[in-house]
Amino acid sequence: MRPARVIGAGLSGLVAAWHLADRGFAVEVIEQAPHPGGLIQSQQTEHGLVETGANAFVWDNTVAAWFQRLDLTPEFPQASSKRRYIFRNGRPWRWPLTVAESLGLAARLSAAFVTRATSAGEQETMEAWGRRVIGEGATRWLLEPAMQGVYASPPGVLSARAIFDGRRRGLRKLAAPRGGMGQFTTRLYERLCDRGVRVQFNSAGTVDAGVPTVVSTPAPAAAHLVAPHAPELAAAIARVRLASLATVTMFFEPHPDDIHGFGILFPSGTGINALGVLLNADIFAGRSTRRSETWIVGDRDQGLTAFDDDRLVQMLAADRRRVTGRDATPLSVHLTRRPAAIPVYDAAIGQVAPSLASLPPWLALAGNYLGRLGVAALLEQGAAAANRVRESAL
Repeated sequence: MRPARVIGAGLSGLVAAWHLADRGFAVEVIEQAPHPGGLIQSQQTEHGLVETGANAFVWDNTVAAWFQRLDLTPEFPQASSKRRYIFRNGRPWRWPLTVAESLGLAARLSAAFVTRATSAGEQETMEAWGRRVIGEGATRWLLEPAMQGVYASPPGVLSARAIFDGRRRGLRKLAAPRGGMGQFTTRLYERLCDRGVRVQFNSAGTVDAGVPTVVSTPAPAAAHLVAPHAPELAAAIARVRLASLATVTMFFEPHPDDIHGFGILFPSGTGINALGVLLNADIFAGRSTRRSETWIVGDRDQGLTAFDDDRLVQMLAADRRRVTGRDATPLSVHLTRRPAAIPVYDAAIGQVAPSLASLPPWLALAGNYLGRLGVAALLEQGAAAANRVRESAL
């Protein structure tokens, strides 16, 4: 059996290892952390499930095949999760635009489609695209919170071309394992071990010329690892900026005035520091019998994710008080810090893909800096990376 190496035991790395094992390689996975799964972990607490990373996959044929392969039962969102809110004028709204703004949005979109002006310009930011195509109000109250909720960055720094090139069209049905997202990575890791894949934790991997290798690490580590073999690509990856996140899951006793739905997004300038809050028990059944909320904090140019634990929790308590109009003491608080976790999808992202051609054929990459965000995209990237190095060995 020919040896192959995977550096990084996050989701895409584990998937790459699976596909390489399928193709008859003797696979070694090297991971710097003491556990597999990367940012995707699930914790069972006395009050309910806590997710430390993504809370669901976007359901498609690839994801469905993986659930079947791993003997996992998918949970789909409850009907209550169809209600989504944006905070404006001191309260959450399912549709935050005024009548005039709504009419303006419809008129602008109609005109843009007729004139074929919806395409993004080469250097256009999402903010500039929004003002040009959907108008000031829709940009402020729809586009901005949506972009910050997904990309953790304001639309003024996001490349419209990079965003549109990396997004899938159509409906986005969600699904998660019944035991949480960590159940997926844990099951995948266990099955890999059963298949003879060797996994080494607390170790930094190296890339050796000629050894089929998949690098599935965050962008800075990937740039360092590929630099001796593809310096142009390494330089492009090194230019990708990273945004930090912190998530705080809090459990409360239910209250008759609680809002129910998927969650609430908070545009800047509304007096709320968080980017958004997920209403976990309303999204997937069985996650908690209590009120379960995950508050998502990005820096917003104020260094919020660097606050110490007490200050961060106090800030979110004040945010929650502004949203609900009442004080409540949480039953428990679970804080996860994700420093430099998400690539900033600015123009630098678009410079990575053209440089991939400089990779030697035995070396492949998988990561969220390659043009698409999301855990479903990582499944596809892991498979594509494994296929690339397999072909080099033929």
